[in-house]
Amino acid sequence: MRFRTNIHNVALLHKIIRSLSTLARTCTIRLSPEQVHFIIPGNEGRDGVQVWSQVKVEMLFADYKIESNSANEIWLEVNLDSLLKVLRSADNSVGTSTEASRYNATSLSDCSVGLRLNKSGSQAIWSFDIRGESHAGKPMRISHDVHVTILSKRRQEELNEPLCPPPNIHLILPNLSELRNIVSRLSHIADDVKISANHEGTMELSVADARLDLSTTWRDLRVPTANSEPEDEAENVPDDQFFSTTVTIKGLLKFLNSYQVGGTAIACICERHCVIAYVYIGDVNAAGGVLTFFIPAKHSGDD
Repeated sequence: MRFRTNIHNVALLHKIIRSLSTLARTCTIRLSPEQVHFIIPGNEGRDGVQVWSQVKVEMLFADYKIESNSANEIWLEVNLDSLLKVLRSADNSVGTSTEASRYNATSLSDCSVGLRLNKSGSQAIWSFDIRGESHAGKPMRISHDVHVTILSKRRQEELNEPLCPPPNIHLILPNLSELRNIVSRLSHIADDVKISANHEGTMELSVADARLDLSTTWRDLRVPTANSEPEDEAENVPDDQFFSTTVTIKGLLKFLNSYQVGGTAIACICERHCVIAYVYIGDVNAAGGVLTFFIPAKHSGDD
């Protein structure tokens, strides 16, 4: 198998991996000719949050070449912390992280970041090659290697997206950064949060303990039309009827860390089963990718 490319959007890849690194230690990356899939199956923590996402190749890479005996797909597992360190270095070198990075000593001009699948002995590695010029005009080259594990066909078949009932409601979420700050404050009161929403565009987060009940409400949020909603159910349900699911605050915060990626976020409530959240990269109607988070419901007795 062969894989090599140039990373033309280091900042976006850095943001995606930084968001995923709060969920798990490792991530499965499925490389195909048209899409890059990021998968976290949710077996690393008690909150069970899963990620099944895909991003168009052209959103991240240029001069993309992939070959394999499995329909030109390569599945691999990578340690997120190791990958994050390399991408942080590459992001600083390219000078895309922040305005201040342009004055960073490691910032390079005319910079390119190459990536290829190599081997060191029997160990598969991702080799990063960062090339550019220093502020003094001197050519510079920085290399990083990250160990990866190529997944067998059997392991690939074991990874299955969770089955969920049709959502009761879809809702465009408020600003994720602001929502994250509010949920973070709620974590000091309770471990779980009840998420409720109706077709009038009202969303409510509520927590309770032995001493108090506390809720926060948003109104006039957009409710997109969803083909997956059962027609007969949608016709018979009053717009002001709430649908609710209780999830762990820790699990919800893991999703909300995706605020770094930006873009529109849509939440779907499958009552008493899960919350599914979609974070779009670019415009929803012409999105270059979507990060999909499955947050399971927390039932009494799950502790």
